[in-house]
Amino acid sequence: MPRRASRILVVGVAFAVAVVGAVAAADVVSRIDRPAESRATAERVVEPASPGDVVVVFNIGELRAPVATAVGRAAADTGASWAPSRSASVGLLSVRRGSGFVERAPDGFRFPLIVTAMPTAAAAAVLDPDVAAALSTTHVVMGERTADLRGARAGDVIDVLAADGSVVSYTVAMIGTDAQVGGAEVIMSPAAADRIGVTRTTRAVLWGFSSRTAIDQALTRHGVGGSLAETRAVRSWDPPNPDSTLSTARTKELLGEFAFRVESNGSITQDPAWVAANLPSGTQLLNDEIRIRARCHNRIVGALRLALADIAAAGLHHAVDVAISNRHGGCYNPRFNRIQGELGFVSRHAWAMALDINTDTDCQGCVPQMDCTVVQIFRRHGFAWGGNFLRPDGMHFEWVGQRRDQLPYPSRYCPNQVHQVPSFLRSLPLVAPDAREQLFADQTLATGHDHAHDHDHPEVRHDGHTGDEGYDEGYDEGNDEGHGHG
Repeated sequence: MPRRASRILVVGVAFAVAVVGAVAAADVVSRIDRPAESRATAERVVEPASPGDVVVVFNIGELRAPVATAVGRAAADTGASWAPSRSASVGLLSVRRGSGFVERAPDGFRFPLIVTAMPTAAAAAVLDPDVAAALSTTHVVMGERTADLRGARAGDVIDVLAADGSVVSYTVAMIGTDAQVGGAEVIMSPAAADRIGVTRTTRAVLWGFSSRTAIDQALTRHGVGGSLAETRAVRSWDPPNPDSTLSTARTKELLGEFAFRVESNGSITQDPAWVAANLPSGTQLLNDEIRIRARCHNRIVGALRLALADIAAAGLHHAVDVAISNRHGGCYNPRFNRIQGELGFVSRHAWAMALDINTDTDCQGCVPQMDCTVVQIFRRHGFAWGGNFLRPDGMHFEWVGQRRDQLPYPSRYCPNQVHQVPSFLRSLPLVAPDAREQLFADQTLATGHDHAHDHDHPEVRHDGHTGDEGYDEGYDEGNDEGHGHG
């Protein structure tokens, strides 16, 4: 694998982050026995390190000091280099060219924008030397997907809402290709990130180690994925993860982008034109036998209908708690997950792109109880499952638009049984997650999720959880798995 491509694979696998996002990862924590869990294992191929090999280590939220210490010790043991990296979602207010505006959010509104910050030496090593050379306190690199959505080009100025509510401007020094930035939205230097209050370290990036085996053993020896709880290491040589999710840039590209305003209760008001163009006016019945009702993005409704029809055809009606799912689950929940001041992540449910079911038995952070055939059916129809996020989120099925049931990934829960595909499953082209889109996928290897459990039914509360912590925030735009999300 070429040097840049392999590095892009891992950093992307780890971020999405969110998260987001998503932008995936091998599970290095011990298995937990339960009836629905397959205990098949897959052995990692031991090979000497390649020039492009990279490992990303993260936990939920801000990188904890013991995790950073463990990474430093593992790097010292293997002769590797490592660097801290940051990510956050900020509000983009406008794109300017000369004396005019290329794009401008309505007054009081903003566009969601994921920014990633890392030292220039690290950017040169794990991204691209040209990207690193373009970064300064006032100059940033914008990914091509985001630039295409904005109509932006090199030399434009972007105005960003900082954590303290001030407006900070940057010059777009370069438009980076996916191969250079891995699908990231905006990459900046730590000094540039300081200007808008993006100061939290969210992961550690390692490169230049002596061998893959050596770095694996060193990280394990120092507790990553073991005694250091809720940590994960993602490697550039990991196989494609069926539960990686889309980067924010790719999500916008496929499902549209909206301007939004944050309300005092944490909800958001979205551009009504986007809502009218992409969402039904209310909840819809998705299946006559498994009577889930939800308000979901128009683009994903067909896939949801097919998945539920196949679950019914398999005789798995009992595996979906319709009453609980309709009361506390659903697709649409437009929320802002505030991190600090004006910094925070827009929930993936604001795009109405994920369906939550069985919210009681598959609560966030609980050992997933979802029937594994149900999981495989959803993967077959283009959904990633949250049960293998760093913080398990077994209720959550997030649309990715790619068949994921035939990727032989060693998931902790419900690994794919690639040779046991039920005949009733309908066909969808099998496409492995694109490594170029996974570089800073804030939701793909999500560390957590965003549940208020009031999707489509804002008057009903399940457990008072306001959620959203840790999904996208673990990645540079991260979804490692959050996203994660939201």
